[in-house]
Amino acid sequence: MDNIVRYYDRYNEDIRLIKDRAHQIEFITTTKYLDEFMKKGMNVLDLGAGTGRYSIHMASNGVDVTAVDIVPKHVEEIRNKANEKNVELKAVVGNGKDLREFEENSFDAVICLGPLYHISDNEGRARCIEECLRVLKPNGVFMAAYINRYAVFANMIGRDKNNINDQGLINIYKTGREFGNEKDVFYFSSYSEIEGIMDKLKVNKEKHITTDGMMSTLATKINEFKDDEFEKWMEYHLLTCEESSLVGCGLHGLYIGKL
Repeated sequence: MDNIVRYYDRYNEDIRLIKDRAHQIEFITTTKYLDEFMKKGMNVLDLGAGTGRYSIHMASNGVDVTAVDIVPKHVEEIRNKANEKNVELKAVVGNGKDLREFEENSFDAVICLGPLYHISDNEGRARCIEECLRVLKPNGVFMAAYINRYAVFANMIGRDKNNINDQGLINIYKTGREFGNEKDVFYFSSYSEIEGIMDKLKVNKEKHITTDGMMSTLATKINEFKDDEFEKWMEYHLLTCEESSLVGCGLHGLYIGKL
């Protein structure tokens, strides 16, 4: 996991969800579903909490949040934000594949919004999800986010058409990994892969959505929207983000289930 820590030590994760209108779609959508499933008084584990944008949001709404991230810098940022906003939560450094510090059936909900982005081996991903389910109470809510491998190609071409010649994009399409070795920081999943894992672990699906929809290919246009135009786009997106035929178009997917 050292390569992941080094990556985020250089990367400003805190601005990713707010840096422009296109990136705000993921945050707006995810918080909508968090508000639907995470109720005041619930005990929630936010695994892979990043710099705490979702942890702070939930804690501000009366949710009892334990935020865990593998990057020490992120955990420090979460604690600083909580102090600044006078919000109570617990933030600790930890690894999603080993939650031994938490007892079985100890959380009403577990949200895993980061670890599956980075665990590139099948055994590791299964271990992470199994650990999430181990600490989850019966009938508890489980949310898992992933990056969709089939949307990456379009996303990268949208950034720079010269990326069309990048062999790494073909590797991602075929295997979910760009390099296939220790240089990989990200793992890219698919709708069917996530569905298969959850079915095997007997998670009962509530929803399976795209949190950013067609942002990958339309980011430039979306960022040009005026306020009222962006509101119309969000209305369309929220009406369609649960449509299974569109989930694969989105760069970020979110599976929501219960035990």
